[in-house]
Amino acid sequence: MKNQLLRSTVTLLGALAIANMAIAETPAYYSKAAEHKAVEFAPGIISTKTHFEINAVFNKAGNNILFARCTDDFKACTMMESNYENGAWQPAKKLHFSGGYLEADPYYSPDESYIYFVSKRPTNNSEKEAKSVNLWRSKKVGSEWQSPEYLPELSSNADDLYPSFTEKGDLYFPSFRNNDRLFYVAEARENGFDKPKALPSAMFGEGGKVGDSVIFADGKAIIFSMRRSDSLGKGDLYISRLVNGTWTVAESLGDKVNTSNHEFTPIVSPDGKYLFFTRVENGRGNIYQIALSALF
Repeated sequence: MKNQLLRSTVTLLGALAIANMAIAETPAYYSKAAEHKAVEFAPGIISTKTHFEINAVFNKAGNNILFARCTDDFKACTMMESNYENGAWQPAKKLHFSGGYLEADPYYSPDESYIYFVSKRPTNNSEKEAKSVNLWRSKKVGSEWQSPEYLPELSSNADDLYPSFTEKGDLYFPSFRNNDRLFYVAEARENGFDKPKALPSAMFGEGGKVGDSVIFADGKAIIFSMRRSDSLGKGDLYISRLVNGTWTVAESLGDKVNTSNHEFTPIVSPDGKYLFFTRVENGRGNIYQIALSALF
């Protein structure tokens, strides 16, 4: 009887260990409801009725989220942070250096030592505010984000937007430089990046007007916002894939994501399973998520 009880106890402890391991491996952004349809993310905590929330990005552990809260006219945006603790996302707090200027679109570098983002903060001592949105980054030392660093080698005199990385460190972003609207890639090198190179405009299709974009970790697909003749609303989300070295003409993600409203600021979760994006309804934006398996 004693041996049988011991074996039962060992079996139970093993089952609990496996169960706890499964729980630990389930990211805090997991959502069963999002397996088949787009659902609001963390309503009342991250997605609220009183603010305009955009561009939610997670650390690799999935227990930290960075995003931006903006005024409805987008003249001011502040980057926010929330941690998943005690089984719930906590009320978001602004990043200590953010809030004085329009600042948004945070994205972790592959090793999570930096966040790259866009800002209108002054690029030199003579400006009150930059005329365009430029690329910046902040380094994390311990638990503190350091003073932001302007990235002139990546930025231009036009709006440079929405940075995102491949797993090997190549930086992709849309830019309105040279009186055009294109995607650019700055390939990683040992101590920085190569000069940004434009991706072909053919990927947008006829008349496509592009906006925010996110590169997949393997560098083989881009999801981005765009307005085109087949758009359902003011802006839809599309995907282009890299096939045999060529970017395909973008296809709509369909009506599980796109509506008669406006969808933009796409982000792919660190595990590659979810798409996060902002949907504007009644003039107010909130963050939604849907499993990529529901779309492809």
